[in-house]
Amino acid sequence: MVGFARKNQTELECPFCGKGRIRTFYREGYMQAHTSRISGKSATRSHRRDEIYEVLEDCPNCGAKKKDIQAYYDGKYKKKITHEERIAMLKKRGLPLVLGSE
Repeated sequence: MVGFARKNQTELECPFCGKGRIRTFYREGYMQAHTSRISGKSATRSHRRDEIYEVLEDCPNCGAKKKDIQAYYDGKYKKKITHEERIAMLKKRGLPLVLGSE
């Protein structure tokens, strides 16, 4: 379909707990025509629009926030690590660091 996307509501699994069902608005990818004009000439090109998931609610099971779930499906979610996990990760890499009063 050129220029139009099919839209519908669907339910996805929560990416954090794997049990909760989350309502999302899904729009599939489509090709959109774009016309540019100058005096005496016009050119039409097609642009690919990506599919979009828009999260409509928080997870009812684990309580994950809507913005965190949206960031996960957009590929922008970064897991927050604690100070102890960061220290263990640096020690595992073998970096010559003095951390804390050890």
